[in-house]
Amino acid sequence: MIYWLAAGIVFFIAEMAIPGVGLLFAGCGALTVGMLLNFSFIEPANQLLQALVFVIATGLWTLVLWKPMQKFRMGKNRVPYHNMIGETAVVSEKGLNKTHGGEVIWSGAIMKAKFDDRTTVEQLEPGRQVVIKEITGNTLIVTPK
Repeated sequence: MIYWLAAGIVFFIAEMAIPGVGLLFAGCGALTVGMLLNFSFIEPANQLLQALVFVIATGLWTLVLWKPMQKFRMGKNRVPYHNMIGETAVVSEKGLNKTHGGEVIWSGAIMKAKFDDRTTVEQLEPGRQVVIKEITGNTLIVTPK
């Protein structure tokens, strides 16, 4: 019993060190097994049942907590990657064209980009700066800076 409770705490601490991996759900599963052992719902000698309950409980905790955790993580702003909007990016070596789009570099990552529909510029050369106005799928919608 104490091992499962300790494992749950270790999973919680590991989730704080490596966020987003899902160890929170495993921690809840381990604590569930520990509590079931504590209240004698599971025999301490039946380790196979303990492992099975751990896997099932982890899955159930994932189902129960996934959406609330996503809402908590996103906060009031429900737009994914909202922290990028308004940031400056640099046009990559390929340039940026109104008809075909192109690529920009933001925070060291090369990302697909296209001009905002209201932009009158037809093309930007590599190295020019743009402002990220919105994100559609995996494409940044930008305007010249």
